[in-house]
Amino acid sequence: MRNNRLFARTVTLYHGDTEARQVVRTVLHGVFWEHGHRRIPDGDGTAEGASMLLVVPETAARYGTDYTLEPGDRLCGGEGPELTWEEWPAFVPAARPEVAVVQYVMPMTLGGVPHHLEAGTWWTGGGTGAHSLTN
Repeated sequence: MRNNRLFARTVTLYHGDTEARQVVRTVLHGVFWEHGHRRIPDGDGTAEGASMLLVVPETAARYGTDYTLEPGDRLCGGEGPELTWEEWPAFVPAARPEVAVVQYVMPMTLGGVPHHLEAGTWWTGGGTGAHSLTN
């Protein structure tokens, strides 16, 4: 990936490890991070929900070696706080608007070689997607 201002953000990844009863925290630099809300007009008014996109170039961190990411993991822009297992259940978008829940993870290749990872959350007017998990 080209080294430019698009990949100049920092994001913190959180994975809740149920067996170990701990939260694994990983800070990544040099990524693309977009987190916000989208609105969809419908017959009853405007429905609103969260959306998020994370792109991690392989040059910033190697997926599976430097970090892992899977649906259900949580993200926070910048360098997020350390979390204990007891704090984990409340670290959700409904309670903390700066938090996003990963709904999909797509490792991408170029010429058969790992190139970047895309992860995100989408929300539909019907309330499906990761946003509905946080209500």
